[in-house]
Amino acid sequence: MTKRDYSGRTDQRKAALHRLADAKFLVNEGAPHRRGGLYLAGYAIECKLKAIAMEVFECWSLGDLAVKWDVDEREVYTHGLDALAARLPLYGNFQRSLVWRDFATYVNRWNPSWRYNPREPEESFAIAFTGAVDRVFKWLDSNRC
Repeated sequence: MTKRDYSGRTDQRKAALHRLADAKFLVNEGAPHRRGGLYLAGYAIECKLKAIAMEVFECWSLGDLAVKWDVDEREVYTHGLDALAARLPLYGNFQRSLVWRDFATYVNRWNPSWRYNPREPEESFAIAFTGAVDRVFKWLDSNRC
């Protein structure tokens, strides 16, 4: 499988929905599944931001998005949530929204290296993080432009 597999707008949109559902399930299952749930929750936001970017910039793949943004493909394959969000026209509204605090306090702390961390997070953090992800996800769904 190459980085181009599942890089389409529809793939990213579906992946975002599925990974968020997976994340909630795993966090609700408790230890030892919380860490995986947190990783998938952040990944859901990454996929959501990429899907929105492709919609807003009228692209069907991440490769097309790189061309539209006039950047190296590595910039669209980034895991940096704030870097992705900052490229969207909705970013200013996002920063002024009620969910910005959720994003800044919790969601943007996500790191793909969490998938390698063998330690389980505190239950309170896992619940707060996935709640913040859920609120940000819903806001992004309602505020695409």
